[in-house]
Amino acid sequence: MSDAPLRSIIEQMPGLHWTSDQNLRITANWGMDLASVRIPPDGLVGLSVWEFLSCTDPHTTPLAEHYEALRGFPSQFEYHWKNRFWEIRLEPLRAPSGEISGCLGSGMDITARKKNEEQAVYQSRHDALTGLANYREFMDRLEHEVRRADRSHHSFSLLLLDLDGLKRINDLHGHLAGNRALQRLAAVVNEHCRSTDLAVRYGGDEFAIVMIDSDKGMAEQGARRIENGLRTDQGKPAISVSIGIGIYPEDGRTAPSLIEAADQQLYKYKRTHRIFRAHKCE
Repeated sequence: MSDAPLRSIIEQMPGLHWTSDQNLRITANWGMDLASVRIPPDGLVGLSVWEFLSCTDPHTTPLAEHYEALRGFPSQFEYHWKNRFWEIRLEPLRAPSGEISGCLGSGMDITARKKNEEQAVYQSRHDALTGLANYREFMDRLEHEVRRADRSHHSFSLLLLDLDGLKRINDLHGHLAGNRALQRLAAVVNEHCRSTDLAVRYGGDEFAIVMIDSDKGMAEQGARRIENGLRTDQGKPAISVSIGIGIYPEDGRTAPSLIEAADQQLYKYKRTHRIFRAHKCE
């Protein structure tokens, strides 16, 4: 019986598959995903595994797992190779006698799945309207920064911001205008954040900034930049923001205490400016 049908089936198997000898020289390769990485069937024969998978360190993935397979231990892991993400499974390749004669490797291209997973994670941690981080990301990052600051004994700042008069904007101009106002504030906040900072929309009209490695002076300077950015914003209606600041460790050494300190300052700011505006209108 001809081996052609069997060969055709092997070449159409999903994924990328290979065998190696005990010296990790490729002895065969097959599978549908060969075409995506431009490797012909058996085109790897004679190459070493480290040449094949672009790895030279025997103590790191994926060479370490090949050596483990030679010792009888299977493994499964993810590996970034040829600009694609692969899920690789390695097994000991055994002779009919049961002795290990090499490795059997199988790789599945999971790039599309990884992108979908990353997109899902991004969407779960970002606000759909503004594109800023959401409450979940905010709390995780703030807790992380508190722990980091505690270990390294450095200071950082938390800014809480409220968009002034969102309800009035919605009532007078409609909810689309209110949404645009939120997006305009988000754009200004994002513009005046450093790449290391985290800008957040964590509630309806509530925003925050975690300013890494900053002190009170830097936080106040950042707040002024945002206020000035809104004053020069050409969108209609004009918008303004109330800002409160909490400094680690002076104002708190935990995430809740920092939020409370910044929140108290924010509402003090609101009361002061409400009285100021009322006097101005008299």
